[in-house]
Amino acid sequence: MAVATEDWSRPGFEPGGGDAAVFYLAFGALADVRLPPTPVGLSLSVHPQGDERLWVEPLVAASQDADEERPVSPELVRSAPDFAVLKGRRIDPPDLTHLRDAEAVIAALLDAGAAAVLDVEARRWWTPERFRREVLTGFRPAVRAHVSVRTRRGMVETRGLRKFGRPDLRLHGVPPAEEVEALGVCWGLVERLARGARPGPGLSAGHLRLEPSGEPDHPALEGEWPRPPLPHIRSA
Repeated sequence: MAVATEDWSRPGFEPGGGDAAVFYLAFGALADVRLPPTPVGLSLSVHPQGDERLWVEPLVAASQDADEERPVSPELVRSAPDFAVLKGRRIDPPDLTHLRDAEAVIAALLDAGAAAVLDVEARRWWTPERFRREVLTGFRPAVRAHVSVRTRRGMVETRGLRKFGRPDLRLHGVPPAEEVEALGVCWGLVERLARGARPGPGLSAGHLRLEPSGEPDHPALEGEWPRPPLPHIRSA
């Protein structure tokens, strides 16, 4: 495995942005394994599939629909005898050590035999090989591995920014021909927010202005994609 370069500071941190939340599910034969130590702020539990799976099923279904790449097959998830739940919260984090700790626990579960991992916040599936390659190597934290940005029916939205204590983004009314540009705008905002920018009123990128959605269950910043100006018509 390549040596990772790590920087868990937030050089652009502004207090008051929001609390961070992590939520992962790991599937595999985990009932008899020795669980890794759980750092302060995180909780880890293992459950047999069966009746316990009832509350997990909607999360799995939603994530399989959202993850267009689908690196993990539904059959692999359904056939796993157990699943582990890793959750945690941190108040307005000035650094990202909580994310580092969560990555370490997931890595230990993969080493113990977990066959698939679901990042519930980002709605992204990971195989053991892909998680090690894209999350645990190179520069860490790998922000783009922790956040998903996708398009659907004229909307470009993110998932996973709550792990950084920041609301997700939703851009409405994006024409198909401008989706690539909107994706780039979203990724630029993701990088700013992950580094610690505070999502205050009127957060903007060029002519795009974002305002809080007002949804308490999943806070987001949303805005209308700016329309091109009407052509100037000269009078005769």
